[in-house]
Amino acid sequence: YKNQNTQQRAMSCMLAELQNYQQKDKTAQQQYFAYKAQAWLNYAIHKDSINSRSPAGLEAAQSAEAILQALKKGSENDLVLIQDIPASSALMRPDLWATLSALKDSGGIVSAPREIAFSEVALIWAATDQCEHNSRQAGSQFRMADRWLEQAREAFVNGHDAKANVALEALVVHYYEQYSPFDTSGDRCNGQVLPPLDQM
Repeated sequence: YKNQNTQQRAMSCMLAELQNYQQKDKTAQQQYFAYKAQAWLNYAIHKDSINSRSPAGLEAAQSAEAILQALKKGSENDLVLIQDIPASSALMRPDLWATLSALKDSGGIVSAPREIAFSEVALIWAATDQCEHNSRQAGSQFRMADRWLEQAREAFVNGHDAKANVALEALVVHYYEQYSPFDTSGDRCNGQVLPPLDQM
């Protein structure tokens, strides 16, 4: 029990450290990764609080720690922007994944680093819950991801001209065609490599 408290304290400290990288004077990349690490920690804390035996909580904490270390060393450019889906999750809702990847590809993290980071982790979290047979929890996470992406898309549209917005829409369709065959929708989670566009 004492160990659990130590773990929660460590995660709280990491959350506090991440706030330094979420400030407006930081690059969009730094902000995006700091928010992504925050979302991973929120997930790890949630798993911890429900005494989950699943490895997903530990993986989430490790992902957050790896990001924080990279931010501290100033090597966040070495982190991958379009990251594969971890083994404890799967690609569900290819429509949302397509929007997420298209926004990243179009420089969307400049206009909405927080929304893009949060939507990504929510999508991974939702699929994990679905596989762990907690579909009610999964449903609320998918809805949350949808909302974050809606906001990110809106921020992108407001900050770009019509040509860029048409290009974004085309990219969403392109990614959707690439991702839809991967859709597991059921409850099989064994990760998913997200290949770069057109490398299919």
